[in-house]
Amino acid sequence: MPNIQYANMSHWKSIPFKQIDNFRDFYYEDKTNSAYYSDWDNILKYQSALGFNGIEIAPWDMADILPLFGSPENFTAFAKDRGVEVIGMFHGAHASHDVGHFDEAVQSGREAVDTIVRFGGTYMNTCPTQNYFGCGPLTREEVQQCAKVMNEIGRYATDKGVKIGLHNEFFCAINLPNHRELIESTDPALVHYCIDTAQISIMGEDLVTFYNDYHDRISTFHLKDTASSNQRDSLRYSQDPEITDDGTRWFWEPGMGTLDLKGLYHALKQHGFKGWMSIEYDGSPDLLASMAMTRYYLDNELRPIYD
Repeated sequence: MPNIQYANMSHWKSIPFKQIDNFRDFYYEDKTNSAYYSDWDNILKYQSALGFNGIEIAPWDMADILPLFGSPENFTAFAKDRGVEVIGMFHGAHASHDVGHFDEAVQSGREAVDTIVRFGGTYMNTCPTQNYFGCGPLTREEVQQCAKVMNEIGRYATDKGVKIGLHNEFFCAINLPNHRELIESTDPALVHYCIDTAQISIMGEDLVTFYNDYHDRISTFHLKDTASSNQRDSLRYSQDPEITDDGTRWFWEPGMGTLDLKGLYHALKQHGFKGWMSIEYDGSPDLLASMAMTRYYLDNELRPIYD
């Protein structure tokens, strides 16, 4: 078993077909590459061929997956036949800072855990509340309320064999001033941390320093690069800063930005990290090309450091 196993976060958006049985006829309908990206059969085969043996899904994938496959268990079996396992799911703990939404936030988290268990996954990477715009800055009491929700979800998840990992994004209400406070306010036996390498760097954390400081809390990673570290408060706190219409990209394939990913891998080796990393391709114009570029960088630059 390798020290690190690699998965892809599902960014394919809508996949309309389970399997295209008349592939040649399908291609001749418009003679474009659409046939190659329209069914889960091929998508999962691409992953497996490039050595990404896991997939992390998101709640918005359910609207496509469940009508096609009928149940989480059927999707898991279909993926397994193609060499891919579901490792977990992303979850947003909406309004967890609001004491009036406590029961709702905890129940939503528990239902997400139950869904992950049905897919056979063991990770739930959880954004602790919504965007900064509209609800920030949070008070000390609201940060503690987020921690209370995370602990409750974490207790339920742990009993079900699932690790929840706090997952911060650079525009969230849990931001640089209260990021570490939230982590340290949660129970380390119940609540872990998923490092999104680009998101925390844009927010203003130093990637390698952060990992060294919290290495014993890390359950998994979302691995991607950025050339936009240490963004100013006014941008991070603005409305929907991740959404751009001018082609601006916050995120790049590993090795295509400026993050010290090699330094991270030396730290992973130092602390003996073992587990999964999900690769993310937010903003990629060609997901398969990004997957192949990432595989090359992993094999030739990062894996030799710690394999």
